[in-house]
Amino acid sequence: MTRTAIKFAKTCILLAPLLLALDKDAPFKPGPVDSYEFKQKLDGVTIAAQAFNTEALAQKAFGKLNPNQYEVLPVLVVIENNRAAAIRVDQMSIQYITPGVGKIDHTPYPELLSRVGPTKPNLGPRPLPIPRRTKKNPFNGPEIEARAWAAKVIGPGETASGFFYFQTRHTTSSRLYLTGIFEPSTNKELYYYEIPFGQ
Repeated sequence: MTRTAIKFAKTCILLAPLLLALDKDAPFKPGPVDSYEFKQKLDGVTIAAQAFNTEALAQKAFGKLNPNQYEVLPVLVVIENNRAAAIRVDQMSIQYITPGVGKIDHTPYPELLSRVGPTKPNLGPRPLPIPRRTKKNPFNGPEIEARAWAAKVIGPGETASGFFYFQTRHTTSSRLYLTGIFEPSTNKELYYYEIPFGQ
């Protein structure tokens, strides 16, 4: 093995952890609307949804924080507007519907800070009260707020995406129900969208 080859091998070994770290810290980027399994195309608008209900999926979007451990389900919504005119989504209403449970409205980010505590829910028997240090609210970080849905208008040929947060656990029998998408020029509401998470 030549000296050049040995130097190259050593450099690769030294750079490997750095390259892995860069890949791990790469910003989350949603895929195109057609890349998602659960979607509905109607009236020139395609809406896709994906529940980030596993640790692996949560890690892709939120790093170390897994909202599901705090009974918060992040649902990614991707909307593609193929109409000739813009659509308004600033009054969009979105609900997570589960058979036997009913409709659950999404929880806006500011409300997550007050509704969700700094500790994971204890689903087992109650332990003896032990004084503990006050913990920081896990949702008081940049990831949850930065990934939340923020679009107000989607222009023709454009796509918008973001997360909605629901205080529930995911089931494949659930569906997402969206209303409140308008044509700005006529103020006419588009038909409702209903996206099931199972076949």
